[in-house]
Amino acid sequence: MSPSPRVLIIGAGQSGLYLGHQLLKQGIEVGLITSQTSPEIRNGRASITQVAWPSTRALEDQAGLDLWRAAAPRFEQVEMSLRPPEGERVQFSGRFDADPVAKRIGGHAVSVDRRVKMADWLEFFEDQGGKVYIHGVTTSDLEYHVRMYDLVIVAVGAGELGALFDFDASRTSGGHDRIVAQAILDGVVWDGDHQLDVYSTLGGEVFFTPIYTSEGEATSVTMLANPGAALDTSDAPPRDTEALLGQMQTLLRENIPDVYDRIRGLGVGDLVGGANSMVRTRFSPGVRKPVAHINDTPALGMADVVITSDPVAGQGWANSTFCAQIYSDAIMERIHKGGAFDAEWMTATFERFYQERGRHAAVFSDMVQNFWLGQMPTHFGELVMAVLQYPEVANRWIGGFDRPDDYEKWMFDETAARAYLAEVATH
Repeated sequence: MSPSPRVLIIGAGQSGLYLGHQLLKQGIEVGLITSQTSPEIRNGRASITQVAWPSTRALEDQAGLDLWRAAAPRFEQVEMSLRPPEGERVQFSGRFDADPVAKRIGGHAVSVDRRVKMADWLEFFEDQGGKVYIHGVTTSDLEYHVRMYDLVIVAVGAGELGALFDFDASRTSGGHDRIVAQAILDGVVWDGDHQLDVYSTLGGEVFFTPIYTSEGEATSVTMLANPGAALDTSDAPPRDTEALLGQMQTLLRENIPDVYDRIRGLGVGDLVGGANSMVRTRFSPGVRKPVAHINDTPALGMADVVITSDPVAGQGWANSTFCAQIYSDAIMERIHKGGAFDAEWMTATFERFYQERGRHAAVFSDMVQNFWLGQMPTHFGELVMAVLQYPEVANRWIGGFDRPDDYEKWMFDETAARAYLAEVATH
């Protein structure tokens, strides 16, 4: 291996472009393959909305990739509304900037339309000297690329390339299959300052997210449901924009009327960016093994390729960014210490990401699912009561969106949870 290795990244999503930029800054020769040009990305169909939580946004800022600092709507708060089938709703809010760590790095989150973000990052990557190749990649293409580059990283989780990486049945990324429908709209009703609003019911979840688009600020309305649940939109034709938006509104009117009121009267003419801003998809959470062998040469999978999380936990961009940062650090360490980018190194690099971030995000997803299955631990009711009584507990609960590893330190273990609540009560 040469002192300055050649790295090829396949995929121009959050993880691929973040890693590409980080390696370029270190003087590494980086090539990136994507099937779309930046105008095609910018004018294409929307993806499911993701959020850059404070620590994710801080990594982007540190990498010089916070390109919408003045434009993207910030939010410091999440409002949670839990709607059990019987009994009173549980409603509380928490702030990111209440956490000292988040406050130090700027305690706010942002959401930027993926089409804007990836198109801008791709163009910036080329401006910084990265090489971009526009074409699709098949398995047979990889046989050529693994011979030409010192390291090939696959950051495309769908299709033929994603299938090269075997599922790891011994691990979970949390949650279950989800049907997701989403509309990016202008004219959504807000009460006071914009924040992330989360409505959680037995039938599914609904997120209202302030989002920056090519046309300015808008609201992403995202509806998640288990297949067959009350908020499942599978009956509407996926490419019939009017029918899909209509079904979203009908299901909200029937199941969460006050949430429906926020988008009552909005139609396809209120979609920001037209029909391409309406999307429905299905997520199947799972973990894959991080190494695929192409003619006995290993390739490394990254982010969505190796871990697909339930979108209910909102960890998509966090997982992608932290995975890319860990991979970047591991690549530079390997270069400085010497040694090949072999399968053993690849497995260890992924393991570090999974232990530091991936497994915690999985626990977060399972927590939401288990809540509605009635499988939460016996002390969970005490936590809910404490959230309503103590702002400190509510802030820590919400802070877990940003740092899901914190949940196991206080929420899941009965002894630890009660000790924490007793400490809070003495303040």
